[in-house]
Amino acid sequence: MTEINPITKLNEFSKYEIPKSRMTVGLQNKYRFPNDYGASLIYAPGSYGLELAVLDFSVNPEGDLEYGTPITDDVLGNLSWEEAVKTLDKIKGLPSKGAEDE
Repeated sequence: MTEINPITKLNEFSKYEIPKSRMTVGLQNKYRFPNDYGASLIYAPGSYGLELAVLDFSVNPEGDLEYGTPITDDVLGNLSWEEAVKTLDKIKGLPSKGAEDE
């Protein structure tokens, strides 16, 4: 099995990253994929380690927390970088919100 470099892999998602104001401490990135799903990735004091939440951009351009996907029904905490990258891949692969209505 080939190991992935999570930082290199995470950089592959930079084209989906939403520009944001800089945090003074920690990491916070938001991603929006063409399927109108995305993610908030946080690693900061007060977070559950490396934390990822699925976002839905189909109604709100800022993204709403989404708990109704096959990926999770809650925020995912204490992830490894590898787990975060794999979860971002899964979110990117979800069918678009419009496809569910058809």
